[in-house]
Amino acid sequence: MEIHFPGVSDTSFFPARPGCASPIGFTLTTLLLLVILLMVPGLARSEVRSAGSAKDDRQDRPAVSNKCAELTSRLDIDLKEVVRAGCEPSPAQLSKLMDNPVGNLVFVENEFDWIQIKGSAFEGAKDAYVYRLIPTFPLSLGDSWNLINRPIFQGVSVPLKKSVGQLIGMSPNEIVQSAELFSTIRDPFGRTTGFGDITYIGLVSPKKPYKIKDGIFVWGLGPTLIFPTASEDVLGQGKFQAGPTGVAAYLGKDWALGLFPQHWWSYAGDSDRQSTNLTNIQYFIYRNITDTVKIGMCPNITVNWKADGKDMVTLPVGLGVNWMTTLGTLPVHLGIEGYYSVIHPEDAASSRWSVRFMFTPVIPTFLFK
Repeated sequence: MEIHFPGVSDTSFFPARPGCASPIGFTLTTLLLLVILLMVPGLARSEVRSAGSAKDDRQDRPAVSNKCAELTSRLDIDLKEVVRAGCEPSPAQLSKLMDNPVGNLVFVENEFDWIQIKGSAFEGAKDAYVYRLIPTFPLSLGDSWNLINRPIFQGVSVPLKKSVGQLIGMSPNEIVQSAELFSTIRDPFGRTTGFGDITYIGLVSPKKPYKIKDGIFVWGLGPTLIFPTASEDVLGQGKFQAGPTGVAAYLGKDWALGLFPQHWWSYAGDSDRQSTNLTNIQYFIYRNITDTVKIGMCPNITVNWKADGKDMVTLPVGLGVNWMTTLGTLPVHLGIEGYYSVIHPEDAASSRWSVRFMFTPVIPTFLFK
């Protein structure tokens, strides 16, 4: 999986990142650098292994093999320990560790979304498209704690004209609109494409997870921030926002289960824009089918506390498949998931169906040590 704790399995309109560089160009450059970084340590380890005699290699192989089998089966281990023992993290181990939203891995997550929008104020359905670049990386805070950083940069194409920007905007997980939208503007629909608000998530988490039978329990707490960087008003909320966030998850041999809540209040920004009071609760349920393949879902429940009661909540459910593979020596997570909002606003425009494609290169942090 990739836990997308972030701001993540969004089910309606989404903010995008402000751009000084093309998201596609940035992604290709990032992938090239990751391939180089991943190859260099592998070459270095090959040279070390070749320096020993063939006799010593034959003598050590059974002991090393048994030790590696034990190390690469653990979910509570720092991968640096695996490498120091002369072992390679297995694809199955990396696949399971990717379920850990506060794990000691570096993710470069690429997400591509198609979202169907419906509302009582218009006939038929409208389509929105989203590309997200989400690097996730840990920073050590002493011997016992990590700070997990997750900035979210997005590119969005929405079925609305730029002129509705003061009446509507895109939160990280849901469309936010004024009640006067459709009575004020006769024809708000068109197409606006650009960059939107940037989201940041920081989670302080113990380095050592808690063992529970054949699995582990992990948790983290910290702040989440939204910056009004949208290239058009209609693509963002025009407000600086902040609030708390946290995550708790159980990762076992067969199942991965967890919750990742976030909340934002606006505290500054465009005085003409509506203040915000938004909650997002991501829940994830995954079942391992093989060591590297799993099925399940990772949608977001959203609550807009500024909306009328009948338009406050969006709750999607769905199903998808995720799997781990390699491109050369680069571990890569791939996935496709679909969702339907079984609870959705009655009047306000919001998501109904959505489909997400995921492409996530994985860089274990030991490569940078």
